[in-house]
Amino acid sequence: MSNNTSFFSSQYDFQGDGSIENTLQYSARHAYPIFPTKNPDGSWLYSTPYMSYKVGNGRHIFTEAGTHRNKNRRTEFVNTTRLVITPIKQLSITGDFTYRFYQSRNTSRSQPFQYREYPDGPIGEYNTGAGENRLDETANTRNYFSYNVYATYTDSFNESHNVTATVGYNYETLKIKNLGVAAGNLSSSSLDDLDLATGPASSGNYKGGQNEYSLSGIFGRVNYDYQGRYLAEISGRYDGTPRFFPSGSVGWRISEEQFFSPLRNVVDNLKLRLSYGSLGNQNVDSYYTFLRLVSIKDFAGFSFGGDLPSKYSSLGAPIASDLTWEKANQWNLGIDYSMFNNRFTLTADVYVRDTKDMLTAGIALPSVYGADVPKMNTADLRTKGYELAVQWRDNFQLFGKRLDYNVGFNISDYRAEITRYDNPEKSFAKDYYKGMRLGEIWGYVTDGLYATDEEAAEYTKNLTFDSNFTGNLPTGWKAGDVKFVDLDGDGHIGKGGDTANDPGDRKVLGNSLPSLSYGITAGIRYCGFDVSAFFQGTGNHYWYPGGWVMSFWGSYGQPYSSFLPKDFLQNCWSEDNPDAYFPRPRSNISTGGYLRQACANDRYLQNIRYLRFKNLTVGYTLPENWTKKICLDNVRVYFSGENLCYWSPLKKNTKYLDPERAFTRAENTDDSALDNCYYPWQKTFMFGLDITF
Repeated sequence: MSNNTSFFSSQYDFQGDGSIENTLQYSARHAYPIFPTKNPDGSWLYSTPYMSYKVGNGRHIFTEAGTHRNKNRRTEFVNTTRLVITPIKQLSITGDFTYRFYQSRNTSRSQPFQYREYPDGPIGEYNTGAGENRLDETANTRNYFSYNVYATYTDSFNESHNVTATVGYNYETLKIKNLGVAAGNLSSSSLDDLDLATGPASSGNYKGGQNEYSLSGIFGRVNYDYQGRYLAEISGRYDGTPRFFPSGSVGWRISEEQFFSPLRNVVDNLKLRLSYGSLGNQNVDSYYTFLRLVSIKDFAGFSFGGDLPSKYSSLGAPIASDLTWEKANQWNLGIDYSMFNNRFTLTADVYVRDTKDMLTAGIALPSVYGADVPKMNTADLRTKGYELAVQWRDNFQLFGKRLDYNVGFNISDYRAEITRYDNPEKSFAKDYYKGMRLGEIWGYVTDGLYATDEEAAEYTKNLTFDSNFTGNLPTGWKAGDVKFVDLDGDGHIGKGGDTANDPGDRKVLGNSLPSLSYGITAGIRYCGFDVSAFFQGTGNHYWYPGGWVMSFWGSYGQPYSSFLPKDFLQNCWSEDNPDAYFPRPRSNISTGGYLRQACANDRYLQNIRYLRFKNLTVGYTLPENWTKKICLDNVRVYFSGENLCYWSPLKKNTKYLDPERAFTRAENTDDSALDNCYYPWQKTFMFGLDITF
């Protein structure tokens, strides 16, 4: 009988309005350096007579005054108990139970604050929205239970035939419960508790939600090998659905054959593998894709005489009558190879995976039906890829002591293409089209910047443009603007029929999925000291910054950006700087002009490949003759650093975006939506102690 128990708890305290991203984003607006944070008399500066916007949206007050407090807590407990019974030598019966409890509890407090527009002026108060006297508390709880019972029979016959058979039963369930409560007019400014509230919050005071799923199924596996040379396996699982998902594999250990004996002094193992498997995919965007859900919403601005908004219900999209599992069928061919007494090892795999009956937007319904398009199993996807891992391990004597070292490298890549989808015109307005490679980025081709107004006028005099390009260009194209190429030669630059067959002047510029992923590991161990390093990286993949990514576009997005790189103007076009990266300074052209995402182009498409120093760990294990004296088997102290540095072409154009966090916010999104590009991966440093009794 064995037991494994783990417990984790953390607490993160910070200032601001609800989230780190909110504070970073809104403090980056309207906080011009001409405005101080306070007036000379010590009062806060928030509203000014010089602009209708508020200075920094008040976020400088939230963080400096300490009035907006946040506390995020995480707790996780996991317990697994396993019992193994061996009634006879060849048979073992195993039963295990796992319970996992996870809970996040978040508290957010906001409060009004006072300000003056100018010294000794009248006092104003910000007490609505982010300045409301309000306390929000949320709790998200997950309870997971898993039960497994299985029997394994292992036996050998005639010292050549080896058989292992396993059959078992699995049941697991996850229950999720969310709870949120908010209340206003707290009677204390320093204490945060809902019992101190004397009135409701102005924008709703409760929220909930819960989900639950269960899986139940039987599984089995049979392994057979003949003298360790010929290997076969058949396995399968039958869940509580009409679907059975089988898999099988065969292997050949060539190194065990008689004809291979002359090479065994060098080659330790050479095995070929071939496998096929079919799996069902339950990880879709809803726990209840098989149900037509009812949503309860507020009537905007209608209370019908009551104190709270009245409610109404709406019915979700209809359910397709033939809705079924997504299925992934995969062929895999692999090789395992080792030599020099297993100092050198290599594992390589190539695979083809066909994802059948993908759950996507289905057949469009007439508008008079009054419902959203249902999800249907309308698409197929084929993915081809490979994986390769190589490692070298060895040791030698250094000053009479043994030094162990290892170095390894792994690389993988894949390409995914839609093989079936009902979109014969290949319209970009739909999710997919047949022949589409996942991650395609379509965009326009450019030819630098116009050098003069005369060049811009001459080039564009016989050209027309889609309205996407000419927004915020009231005086037309000028020197320093981007020159777009008329690829199809029709005298109009635009999206054409907005299809892959008629893309206008667009072409595929790149792909948002990495062309490859790789990792590098290395480690040494000597005289009780151990050092290990891990590097992680990707090959070419691309990203076009959304219009609201101010850390890239700066004032080209909106004129109210608070923070700009100190050398930003050196990258902006002017008559004295004609070879600059960015065009002539003009606001709102990445959010509503020719730099916006709808006009993605090759000039500002970013290659976000990277190599990151992901982890460095240095440890020291105390000598055994020391630890034995205090009845300990092993004592090791260590230091670990995560995300220490990285290298990427993205740094050439901006030092303030992390390539792993660079993703585009959708166009036409509400201005208040958060842009996660602001908050990069953090460096983490950790000291630890491992003790074995």
